[in-house]
Amino acid sequence: MSAIKTVRERIYSDFLMPSRLSEYRRLIESALADGYTVLSVERYWQLVTTTALDPAGRYLVLRHDIDTDQETAGLMWRIERSLGIEASHFFRLSTLDPVLMRAIADGGGLASYHYEELATVARERRPRNRDQAIALIPEAQARFAVNLQKLRKTTGLAMDVVASHGDFLNRKMGIANWAILADERLRSELGIRLETYDQNFLATVSSYHRDAPPPAPWMHADPFEAIKRREPVMYALIHPRPWRANVRVNALDDLNRLWEGLLYRRPYRA
Repeated sequence: MSAIKTVRERIYSDFLMPSRLSEYRRLIESALADGYTVLSVERYWQLVTTTALDPAGRYLVLRHDIDTDQETAGLMWRIERSLGIEASHFFRLSTLDPVLMRAIADGGGLASYHYEELATVARERRPRNRDQAIALIPEAQARFAVNLQKLRKTTGLAMDVVASHGDFLNRKMGIANWAILADERLRSELGIRLETYDQNFLATVSSYHRDAPPPAPWMHADPFEAIKRREPVMYALIHPRPWRANVRVNALDDLNRLWEGLLYRRPYRA
């Protein structure tokens, strides 16, 4: 019964769910009405590292991971622009939208790279344990360096703040994509100032909020409740998918996930 319920909920959220973008607007408006400064990861980190953060202030650090659906991402950005706030938007290679990224940056927000090179290499090699996955890190690092430089050239953006993407392969391997940036030498060479999963960054926030599809729209604490409690630094991770059912995009992504899962069953290739 649990599996049937999960499938029903997935069908609803992917194909039948009415747009929840008005709820997204209400979240930002609620924060602003309660005196929160809404800002990007980059802007917040600048305040922290320059000791310019107001100890009496309240902040909502807003991050978008564009796993799919650039169209809905653009609608969310327009809501932000209409409210006069900035946010961070991280794009995968598969969701790259240079025009939207440039517009976000020109408006004062952050547009950067949502990388997944370790998972990409794992799709090709199909590691069966964590040790085999760790052995793939140097190859993933080399690909990341090439991809980042290409993206910087294509977009004209600095992309010195980046965010790791979480793939089903990372869960199978027991290692996250951000493992490739544990190498300080590589980060220095590439000019990476911050990875959004860096512990020194996460330690500065007082509450973390990650969206999810209905019926439970937040995987962690409800941000509306955190606003009522006046949490000093709220960190919200927002994806386009749980807020608007883009039928075509979701159908293609579901098929792609199924295909990738079938391919991963093939034997490990060293």
